[in-house]
Parts: sequence; C-alpha cells; structure tokens
Amino acid sequence: MKKFIFALSFGLMLSAVSIAGDAKTAGKSGAKAAPAPPNPADLIWPLSPDPPRIRWVSAYSDMAKVKNPAAKKSSWMDKVTGTKTAEEKLELRKPYGITTDARGRIYTADTELKVVFIIDPVAKTVERREGNSRAPLALPVGVAVDAEDRLFVSDAELHSLICFSASGQPISRFGTTNLGRPGGIALDRARNRLYVADAKESRIAVFDSVSMKLLAYYGSPSKPGKRDNGTFLAPTNVAVDSKGMIYVADTWNYRVQILDADGKFVRAFGAQGDRPGEFIRPKGIAVDSEGHVYVADAEFNNFQVLTAEGQPLLAVGTLGSDPGQFALIAGLYIDAKDQIYTTEMFKGRVQMFQYIRQPAMGPGKGGDH
Repeated sequence: MKKFIFALSFGLMLSAVSIAGDAKTAGKSGAKAAPAPPNPADLIWPLSPDPPRIRWVSAYSDMAKVKNPAAKKSSWMDKVTGTKTAEEKLELRKPYGITTDARGRIYTADTELKVVFIIDPVAKTVERREGNSRAPLALPVGVAVDAEDRLFVSDAELHSLICFSASGQPISRFGTTNLGRPGGIALDRARNRLYVADAKESRIAVFDSVSMKLLAYYGSPSKPGKRDNGTFLAPTNVAVDSKGMIYVADTWNYRVQILDADGKFVRAFGAQGDRPGEFIRPKGIAVDSEGHVYVADAEFNNFQVLTAEGQPLLAVGTLGSDPGQFALIAGLYIDAKDQIYTTEMFKGRVQMFQYIRQPAMGPGKGGDH
C-alpha cells in the first residue's frame, strides 16, 4: 500500500487547497484587489509540496442543471407566485446512499423525496426510480447496483429491500422479516452477496443477490460500555473490497471494523475523539484500489483517508457549502476508477472527487510502494 504524508492540521478538519494564482492588481493606486475565489477545478489535497492525492471534480444538486448546465434558478416572481417547472422538482433534498454503474451513472437515494435519482453526466439525463403499491419506498437509504444494472435499495422505515430491473421496474421486495432498520448496503458481485448494515439490530445481514434469500447475520449487538470485537452498536454503512473483505462503519462504537467474507473478525480501528484517526459520527465508508479506507464523519463534515490498519493519512473537507466543503456529509462511495462520491443531507448535494495514484518508482529509485 502506498503511503501519504498527513501534512495538514486537524483542528477544523482541513479545508481545501487551491492552486489558483494570486489576484491581479487593480486600480491606479496599485492596491491589490480582493483575492479571487478559487477555481473549483483547482482544488486539491494535501498542501504543496506534498504530491496531490485528492482532486475535486464536480458537484450535483439542481437536476435541471444536469440537463442544461446554463439553467438558472427561479426568479423572485416565480417564488412569489409559487410557479415551478417540472425540472425544478428534480432538486436533491436529502440524499444519503450513493453508488454508480458500469456506465458511470450516479445513483443516490433521496430520503425526503422517497426516490432514487440516476444522474448520467455524459448523456446529461436524470431518471428516477420510485416504488409502487406493491413495492413502496418510504425512507430509501442505501443503494447498490449489480453487473446487470439491477438496482437494490434499502428502506429504513419499511425494514425491507427492493430490487429494480435495469429498466426501472420493481421486481422484488424482500428482507421484511429479517431486518430492523436497514441503512447502507454493499454488493460483492463476485460472490453474489448483498451486505446490509442494520442499525436497529446492530448487525450485518447477508443476502444472496440472485435468490434474494437471507444467508447469514454477521456480528451481534455490543454490550453496554463494551466494544468487543465482532460486535456492533448501530452500524450505519458497509463496504466491500475486491478481495471480499467487509468494512463496517460501527457508528456508535466510533470505529471501523473489518471482517472477512465469512464474517470473521479481522481488525478494528478508531475511537471517539477529534484527533486524526478518531471519529464522532462515522457514516459513509469505502475502499479505493490501493486499499485505503475512506470514512465520512457527519460531525466533522469531512472524510478521512486511512490505511487498512487505521493509520490516518489525510482528511478532506470542513463545514460549508463551497466545493470541497460539506454540510452533514452522509454517504460515500468509490468506483473502479477511484472516483470518490459523497452525499450531503443538509445541503442536498452530491460531490465527486478523484483519487490520484502516484507512479511507482523503479528499483533503486526510492519512493513508496
């Protein structure tokens, strides 16, 4: 695994770095103008001279702007008269779970609107997945997509899961007798397993993603005041890597736990606190291609990057609404290209970042490997 240098102070959880140039001087007096706002495309982490590791890419909030980037918000007259266009109703409200498919389409579950939005940045289209009378959606939280573009959605209020066909039709509802309050979900496509973080029952439910049958429960509730290995206290999110290892945001135990594909405890890291490697409200969790673990913290409004052993490497973000800042960060997902996706429930926004891999050095040339 390649190493970073944790080169930033952790006090306010690290604001973004801009590589924009200095503002030009203005006026005859020679006084300098106020610094120009940073170009979002130039936002990188960490600070120079350390090599950049994370780059901000884009953000999505108003779905009308996905279809028409030049679209304007409602005028004051529209607000007074209550006029709304159909596209304005596609604005994100409280997105939580997030994932992508092989075509790069972004799926996010909006807990307030009770729908899943599908954003296609290339085609500039937006679709919706909604429940029906036989398979309703009351509080969609987690999302996952399989190799056939079937969409799985967890519903925390109806303690169930819904599977949508690639064309958007609900084809199965399951888990109603097995789940308490399902949250984040993750798919192991190689093993046809669907992992569900159950906050109410404090365990991970494992389903066969083909037959939709329950296979097992991993873990059990932690005893009061104890954080025994393999026990959980309100886990909210789960991720799986290419080797089948399972990563759980053990939220009220303030830690991350790692299990193998059979549910056996491997390791845990993290504690309650505000220092690097500690957590207050860990939520979204993901793993990049080099094995780094990413954890979104709703209290810090950032995501930390750590080694698989829990050594802190970098933190990205702070409270705010600018690019690279967060307002109640919740979901986190990393695709096969190491593109990082986050959701914010207060802002109603999806942000996208890129992990920048460093070239390996040849023998005898030094460098991290």
